[in-house]
Amino acid sequence: MQTQQMNDNHWKIAHDLASELHNSGTDVNEFGKVVAFMRRYQKAGDTIEQFILLLQSLANSGDAFSRSNATPQYLKSIKSYCDKHLKDISDVDELMLILGWCRRLMYYYREEPKRAAKAQMPPQQQHRIQTQAPKQPVLAKKEEDKPKIAVHDKVDATIKKKEGINVTIQLDTDHKEILIFERPYYPRQVGDQIKVRVQGVNDKGQVTKVLPTN
Repeated sequence: MQTQQMNDNHWKIAHDLASELHNSGTDVNEFGKVVAFMRRYQKAGDTIEQFILLLQSLANSGDAFSRSNATPQYLKSIKSYCDKHLKDISDVDELMLILGWCRRLMYYYREEPKRAAKAQMPPQQQHRIQTQAPKQPVLAKKEEDKPKIAVHDKVDATIKKKEGINVTIQLDTDHKEILIFERPYYPRQVGDQIKVRVQGVNDKGQVTKVLPTN
């Protein structure tokens, strides 16, 4: 039995689909139910057709499957982004491989920002912000007027190096921070301009952690 392997194009599709579903707020459990349902048809001769019909049915009859007020929108997003990213996939094994990895990547995208947010601001820094009184009101006001980078902001960056799962980038900020994020596969190349989402900033205003948005 030959095992289907992920190639560069498969990885790009899986990452792009997972990223857009996550950024739209789609519940990974709802996407997982679509994947589980399609596994029943994996050996059928009309699997691709069944997948298209399933997406159409879910998007048109979302209320019948609703477990919350948000469920219909989740299902519409799943159909919209699957139509966008999977329209050229005609092989059943490729489809199921991409769907399975997309579901795993959605869990990754969901959990990574939570860990970054928890580590973002230590207790002593919170206490210092609450208790510190400005000694020079005029200067303090000028600093407040300056734009500051915060967690969840998007900034431009340039890919400087790729080694294994490590991607080294330089941010297009005042500090020109050099940072590394990890990806099992990242389709962009050295020299490419990308957008990243800030996940950590220290008390000097320097970005300490990012995740790619594309």
